Amino acid sequence: MFFFLKKNKKKIYFDNSSTNQKPDILFKSIINILQKKNFNLNRGNFNINIKNFFLFKKIKKIFKILINNNFIEEIIFFSNSTFSINFILLNIINLIKINSEILISNKEHNSVLISLIKISKYKNIKIIIFPTINNKNYINIFCDFIKKNTFIFIFNQISNNYGYINKIKHFSIICYCNNIITILDCTQSISYINVNIKNIKINFIFLSLHKLYSLTGVSIMYCNIYMLSKINPIFLGGGISTIHNYIIKLKKYNEKFFFGTQNFFSLFSSYYSLKWYLTNKKYIFYKNNYLKKNIFFIFNKKKKLFSNILLFKNKYTFFFNNYLNLNKIITRCDQLCNFMKNMFINKKTNCRISFNFFNKLKEILKIKFLIFFYNFRIKYC
Repeated sequence: MFFFLKKNKKKIYFDNSSTNQKPDILFKSIINILQKKNFNLNRGNFNINIKNFFLFKKIKKIFKILINNNFIEEIIFFSNSTFSINFILLNIINLIKINSEILISNKEHNSVLISLIKISKYKNIKIIIFPTINNKNYINIFCDFIKKNTFIFIFNQISNNYGYINKIKHFSIICYCNNIITILDCTQSISYINVNIKNIKINFIFLSLHKLYSLTGVSIMYCNIYMLSKINPIFLGGGISTIHNYIIKLKKYNEKFFFGTQNFFSLFSSYYSLKWYLTNKKYIFYKNNYLKKNIFFIFNKKKKLFSNILLFKNKYTFFFNNYLNLNKIITRCDQLCNFMKNMFINKKTNCRISFNFFNKLKEILKIKFLIFFYNFRIKYC
């Protein structure tokens, strides 16, 4: 099913939080797109291009099913999740009032923090980081940090380092009642738990396509209809506007955000892998939950409200990483994308293990044995 795992049977892949491995159907669809559908969208009215346009709508419909939103016009494609968060903040900067506050937790990704630091230079904006207790976000602590000038709240559904699952419904309702714009990072959660827009009050959502067993270089941004009509793009180019008497008129809804040539190759190539994911979604979720119960039992860790990530503390991470590499285990050590972790939570070096449904219990037992044989103090976060 997975080409990398077939060719490297002796290697164990435990870096699924960075990217997932790709199914065989993706490689077949890449060749199919190059041979039969290698045309730019909206650049001609010939039959093949019209078919590509309908394929583009089908891909949007797949994401509509995935996140259960109301309209396909609310879905926009960009290059990556980092670009999406920057794009959102730069577009709503005109709505931000002076002396406003942006609220985030101390478990957010570096792309969110760095983007906010850059935005804060344009206007007098305060970045408020509320704390966590035992790596968990609590609603009562969150409510203590909400003020009249709190304008935006940015949070993730699953922390990419600690694997903690946030109760986004409660946070979103509180923000909705206080007129706070909510931005949700679903990059880590989209392939592990269900995302249902109709049950939560969220303004923006962004995620990456490569976390859905597809190609890199594409992110999906959800923006509700209300915010679509309220914001205007800061980037202009062909395809988003028309010029009449030297006056630029933007197109409506999501079309005004599709500037320039899109990465249609990655989108079209990922169509069949996305359909494969939708077909096997229940099995993937079931297998992940089965592995989670057994892994957390093996490592004596509480499994409630945690996903498919294990984080280890170790002073000698460099040696531990090389030790795992010698045993053909692929993990991520001491290069985690969370600067705030070192500031607020854990200053020690860490090693992250993230599993997926194609991992096996004997692989988990092997790394447990290796950690025991390593004979250094390793603690679980």
